[in-house]
Amino acid sequence: MLPKDDSQQSAELRQAFLRHLPRRIDAVRKRGHRVCRGVWDVNTVTLLYQDVQGLAGAAGRYGLLDASERLYQVERLLEPLIRDLRLPSATDRSAIESQLDAVLTVSEPPAPSVRSVRDFVVPAPERPGVPLPVLTAPEEYWRRFSHREVAPMTSETHGAPPPAPSLIVVRRESDGAENSGHEPRIVNAGSLFALDAAHSEARTRAAPVASATPEAVVDKPAEKPAARARTGRIFYLSDIAPFGRELTQSLGQLGYAVDRLESPEELKEMLGSLAPDLIVIDAGFFEQVEHLGEFVKRVRQRVSGRLPLLAFAEHNDLNARLKAMRAGVDTFIPLPMPAHEASLRVRELLEAETDNPFKVMIVEDDRAQALFAESVLRKAGMETQVVGEPLETLDQLERFRPDLVLMDLYMPNISGMELTAIIRERDQFINTPIVFLSGEQDSEKHFEALSAGGDDFLAKPIRPKFLISAVNNRARRARLMARKRVLDPKDPTTGLFHRTFVIDRLNELLAHEDRGRRGGGVLFIEVEGTQALREQKGLAAYEPAMRQLGATIASFARPDELAARYGDSSFILLSAARDDSGLEVLARQMADRLGGELLETGQSSVKVAARIGVAGFTAQVADAADMLNAAERACARARSQPGASVLVWRPEALSTGGGLTDAIRRALAEDGFQLLFQPIVSLHATGEEQYEVLLRLRGEAGEVVGAQQVLDAARSAGLTQEIDRWCLARCLRVIEERKRQGRPVRLFVNQTVESTLDGERVGWLRQMLETRRVAPDALALELKLGDVLAKMREALAFFEAMRKLGVRVVMDEYDGGLTALQLLGVVATDYVKLSDRYTRDNGIALHSDELRTLVRAAHDSGRLVIAPKVENAQSAALLWTMGVDLIQGNFVQQPGAELGFDFSASAL
Repeated sequence: MLPKDDSQQSAELRQAFLRHLPRRIDAVRKRGHRVCRGVWDVNTVTLLYQDVQGLAGAAGRYGLLDASERLYQVERLLEPLIRDLRLPSATDRSAIESQLDAVLTVSEPPAPSVRSVRDFVVPAPERPGVPLPVLTAPEEYWRRFSHREVAPMTSETHGAPPPAPSLIVVRRESDGAENSGHEPRIVNAGSLFALDAAHSEARTRAAPVASATPEAVVDKPAEKPAARARTGRIFYLSDIAPFGRELTQSLGQLGYAVDRLESPEELKEMLGSLAPDLIVIDAGFFEQVEHLGEFVKRVRQRVSGRLPLLAFAEHNDLNARLKAMRAGVDTFIPLPMPAHEASLRVRELLEAETDNPFKVMIVEDDRAQALFAESVLRKAGMETQVVGEPLETLDQLERFRPDLVLMDLYMPNISGMELTAIIRERDQFINTPIVFLSGEQDSEKHFEALSAGGDDFLAKPIRPKFLISAVNNRARRARLMARKRVLDPKDPTTGLFHRTFVIDRLNELLAHEDRGRRGGGVLFIEVEGTQALREQKGLAAYEPAMRQLGATIASFARPDELAARYGDSSFILLSAARDDSGLEVLARQMADRLGGELLETGQSSVKVAARIGVAGFTAQVADAADMLNAAERACARARSQPGASVLVWRPEALSTGGGLTDAIRRALAEDGFQLLFQPIVSLHATGEEQYEVLLRLRGEAGEVVGAQQVLDAARSAGLTQEIDRWCLARCLRVIEERKRQGRPVRLFVNQTVESTLDGERVGWLRQMLETRRVAPDALALELKLGDVLAKMREALAFFEAMRKLGVRVVMDEYDGGLTALQLLGVVATDYVKLSDRYTRDNGIALHSDELRTLVRAAHDSGRLVIAPKVENAQSAALLWTMGVDLIQGNFVQQPGAELGFDFSASAL
């Protein structure tokens, strides 16, 4: 189980998953094409099914709803073929391939606001949909694919589409009659009037658009490449070696646009028309680096700004470095080196080139001298601040945060050497370069100034270019060293890597197709006994002790393994090669060693112990969060078993034996359920932010169990009341967090009939609302009509108590029976939610008279009507004509882990 309420870890896991998702989806797609077009091997297909199942669940958890739905469709196509052990027909194969190809078009992370309510305004059913706006290509679109100069696209060179209307008037119809007297509705023209055909939007995005014609592409010599925009474009001269492919992929994951070129001639041709932000030469072309360097020098003369050059080499001798230096190479990297480490070095160089101007603080009491230095450095593009009163330097340092301090040696009240010594006492400025600029000619004084903490001594008078060069070189070197401390993923003292780096590497390994057969896995190490140390000695003693433990754990890692601190007293170790037995042996060795570890804290020592969970790579593991959850769960089980220090995780299907009931108990104890949220939107006006809450449970084998199956198993074990409380507690936390963000929300939460029998529920909920300072009407509790009829007295009392608290109540699965209509006069509810028999298949048309009667009766008694499971635009349009107030379903948005729907606009 991941740490509770740890948003930083969750964000790291999500970002790591999203970075590697395109490659994983592409691997699944290629594997699917191979089995569909070649031999249908049941073992390969089963692995494909498990991959698709895991990715579908992980994509949904991280908010990629379209990708999750596409993957789920593939899962549905494969499941009967595997279950019945039959070969697919040509139609089956084609459908599988089509769905896999479609996944690629929807695998991008969602925007923070997924959709607007405007996107769901619908016309009367018989009116045709309004065409979507024509997409236009970006300016200079052809530059991406052509080395020739491109004329900018204008409406004169390519017929611009006519402007789309800004407003469309839609007549509302009632009971199928024309001219019913309703006012026309005015809606935004950008709304999607026929979301039944939502796939046409994707086709519109992907289809060729009215863009540059061949005449717009003009062949002419490139006299001088345009000034470079800092977009992170890299020209990479590389052969077909695996390192080049891996580095290209790693750089792409870091957000850089990489043009991989296969010959020096192609590199020269590209440089003739477009200047990149960085040129990289692979080791296979290092012998030609001097010739290429000469060409790059000529290009540098024709572009604004620097054009850095990086070269890889197979050798790290003096001759290779000398050759690179003479060729004008800015960064020389000897191989071998892992591709992900090389990508960090590339990022380091690129960020150094695209940084903000150097900030220089000038501490000088002589105004004329200060103005001279300020003028020279400002003209060189640096940002400066003059401090004329030396005693104000410390305060100015905190505010300005310079890259370099340029200081006089002799000043009133305090000397430069004294001020330097005081600055060096502050940790945040211990590495900030301090350069003295003085007319002092005595070399002994120079030595004393450098001994006091200065980095260089420049003598007055000084020529401007010498001053610029000295300051520029010192500031650049200091900034690179500061960045290296940030970017270097490994702590040199403990040997531990940054947690983010290890999680990213874990997702990279999980992207391999054969991960279930190649070995490797994760150790989750929980150290016991350290909490007492923290309580007794405080954080000052606790952190050094944890660093000592971290160094011990890192000492077990081989060069190809990564260890990191994961939580306050937990660590992880990632191995890419050891098999399950090797991982278990390593875990036992580590547990034995840590069990005998004594942490020295001053004059006392603390003995610790370790519990270790082991999780190997399997096809069921979808992403880093799943893998770490599995290892942590195994660790928790080891902790609960006397004498067990190491436990290996084994996936177990929830449908076997009492697996589901056990999983429910674990989820209650470990906060292991998953909540999904689906918007409930108004059909008539700007609506409040409202979501239906849906309960899910993911099994260790990767399957997702829905709420009904969970509640059926929980009912037999007497756990439904606990699940209801868990859901309410989690929802109150969500409501509280949204209130803190200034985005209030109402959550609709289903409750079982057993909760009406819980005598403590009302008092508990009142206390929770007061503790979290949540408005009671931010919560809407739902009871099914069948449960209300079965426990009428208890249900009426429950509804009445909730209404007195200010909590809104909903009667769910409401149909048009006589008893149901009579209940409207008895049960005090705020909403009625229709039975899904009205919205599934052709239910609206089949039961239209009954539905109108039901809606009218609800409105007459002051209740709002919600229609669930609305799947298409036609259903939404019909429901609107019948007066339904709110709709919920996949037509609006599929359930997701995040509350990202935009309720800020609506049709009027």
